[in-house]
Amino acid sequence: MDTAKGFCILLVVMFHAELLDKGTPCLGMLRMPFYFALSGLFFKDYGGFKTILKKINKLLIPFLFFYIISYLFFIGIRISIGGVIDIPFFSFVNSKKMVNIALWFLLALFWSNVFFLIIYKVSKNWYILGLLSAVVGVGSMICFNYYGITLPLYIDSGIVALPFFYLGYMLKSSNILYPNSYDKYNILVIMMLIFVAVLCFYSGDKPYIGFGSLDFEGNPALFYIGAVSIVIAFILICKKVGPIFGLRYIGRYSLIILGVHLTIISTASNGFRLLGIDQEASYFSFMVFFLSIIVSSALIPILIKLFPKFTAQEDLITEGSIQKLFRAAQSARV
Repeated sequence: MDTAKGFCILLVVMFHAELLDKGTPCLGMLRMPFYFALSGLFFKDYGGFKTILKKINKLLIPFLFFYIISYLFFIGIRISIGGVIDIPFFSFVNSKKMVNIALWFLLALFWSNVFFLIIYKVSKNWYILGLLSAVVGVGSMICFNYYGITLPLYIDSGIVALPFFYLGYMLKSSNILYPNSYDKYNILVIMMLIFVAVLCFYSGDKPYIGFGSLDFEGNPALFYIGAVSIVIAFILICKKVGPIFGLRYIGRYSLIILGVHLTIISTASNGFRLLGIDQEASYFSFMVFFLSIIVSSALIPILIKLFPKFTAQEDLITEGSIQKLFRAAQSARV
């Protein structure tokens, strides 16, 4: 899974460095759906409040950490060039606009966990859980699109991704991730699934769902079918290939790369332009991508050593700290 995460974070950085775009066949079907499925793959109910607290530490704390750093960097750059600070700090609350837009995913993923937990509390039955996730996710997507509804804090993005979150949970309950007697058919299954995904891509008028902005293009039904197919195919490919050290490393710390890569991309792009490198040159995007991956990877050991509680390595908020705060508040009242 770390190898798979590593490959996917490379796709994310390639997309933001403009090496790839949403017109790349099946890229949009894999890039974000896989990450939501991955979270579902590792979903575990530790008991209502404990589960939410765990996700606050793993998602919301890193979001705030990287967002504050990005915003301070943004302000510094704007002031240095005499520009206007046109994006308010809390713009992400009520709009789809924010500094370091890649961080929307952490907010959306938090809400996917919350809503899936609610559905999980309603029924733990495999089929009912899947049906409810599909109805809520796809139904909400249709409703948001038709009525133009936007919910704050990317709640809507998290809800729309529920079918993929369930996909991960379902795969965890199967034996697909482990060696089994059907592995000898994996190559054939992979080819069939990729064929289905490509067929959905072209016959559905290149369907695309931008989960962050909730942009919809083409046939959304074929997007879901194609995305499920390519995600499963991708997992089987990674299972077949096995661990790849470099990809495992960046995959394990993909949250850090997600948090810093856009700031590095922006800096690298502006730096190359100042050096007179042609932005339209075919190698420009590759240079930006390569530098972003190198610098992001170099920052991983620094950030996990200096800020382990802000990069999801350790918990910042614990039940014990909350209880102490609660007792201190009671004592102050007395």
